[in-house]
Amino acid sequence: MKKGMHFPVWDGGCIMKNMGLALALLVLLSASCTTIPRDPGPERADLDFPGTRCADLGGLSFYFTGDAFLRRAEELIREARDYILIDSFLVNEDEKGKQVFELLRARMQQGVRVYLITDASSGFVPGRTGIPFLVRMGIPVAEFNPMRGSRLARLPLFVYRDHRKFWIVDGEKILLGGQNIWTTSLASPEQAGNTDSMVEFRSAVACRELVEAFVRQWNSYSMDKLHAGDFAVRPGPGTGDSRAWLVHQDGQAVARRMFSRLFDLAREEIWLIQDYTMPDRAVLRRIRRLSEAGVRVNILFSGAYSFLDKFHYATGYRKSALIRAGARLWEYGHPLSHLHYKAVIVDGRWFGIGSVNFNFRSAWLSKELNLVLEGRDQGQPMLENLAYLASHSRPITEEEAAGYRGTKYFLYYLLLFLGG
Repeated sequence: MKKGMHFPVWDGGCIMKNMGLALALLVLLSASCTTIPRDPGPERADLDFPGTRCADLGGLSFYFTGDAFLRRAEELIREARDYILIDSFLVNEDEKGKQVFELLRARMQQGVRVYLITDASSGFVPGRTGIPFLVRMGIPVAEFNPMRGSRLARLPLFVYRDHRKFWIVDGEKILLGGQNIWTTSLASPEQAGNTDSMVEFRSAVACRELVEAFVRQWNSYSMDKLHAGDFAVRPGPGTGDSRAWLVHQDGQAVARRMFSRLFDLAREEIWLIQDYTMPDRAVLRRIRRLSEAGVRVNILFSGAYSFLDKFHYATGYRKSALIRAGARLWEYGHPLSHLHYKAVIVDGRWFGIGSVNFNFRSAWLSKELNLVLEGRDQGQPMLENLAYLASHSRPITEEEAAGYRGTKYFLYYLLLFLGG
């Protein structure tokens, strides 16, 4: 049974061999960096989000299962008339991956321009990476930060990854979220596919920023150069007053500031759908302050892991500390589907959805992309989906969490704090 993603740079089977390096890096980095910055205090509560304001946003649609997203992706590929740009953390040569690639090739043969960027992490997950398959099919592909032996000495640059997942179709439609191009992401939950999410929207502001970022990265890793001006961007459909932000971490650590800002806004309740939560002490202090102020902090973890049990160990180590800090922990109970969905919901009014995990790696060591929305009307589908997830979840007790405090859990926490 295949599920999940976010695989470490170091193999979990070599944990003792790499522990010295991981521990040294952990001590060095955590001394000055945290997953979220300090609470700025009430005098700075009027700060805006650390992202691009997309007042022209419209056409919101959400997809909460792999099969729903796959159907929409196939529709968009067939409807495309000019170009398709895809940045996918993982691509795999398996059933669903090949299904997408073959459709992309068919549209290329009909004149649609297709370009795809993927992270080198595709070579370190179960199955065959899709890069050679794409090359054989003639689909232009670029590999971000290849994991070659000559690059091993370039720490921490070597561990910096492109964790984004976004599609741009004809300079008009944007999709972003957690879905990769492989069967684990694109199968239904009943077929052991991830429980995940993608959001579709239109915004000329967001589209222009992502086109330019895509071209910039493509030109850094491909001999065939692109020009952003060759990819037309159509006007956004919004009225100009939409409360939406593109939180795009592409060189600056803005993901942690996004979490901090959302925490600042909380008055009643926070839901973190964040299975990869690996908090440092600063995060635990922040959650404790929120709890003491009367804010209910809920964190939803996955109950299905399969070969991702290393993350079960790593996240388990801090569950007891999270409960002591005042957080309420929940386990999503689907027996087959790994909870890969990454979201934050604050007071039923503020919504964040995308690729960002609530951990050190997403805060500092990867490119990430989220959409933040204000307004219950915009986030209503996320609230409805949260109700479904919560109704199929059970609370994690303090006694159960205390069972995750063994040596194995501690070592995996150290390793995956940086590499997960």
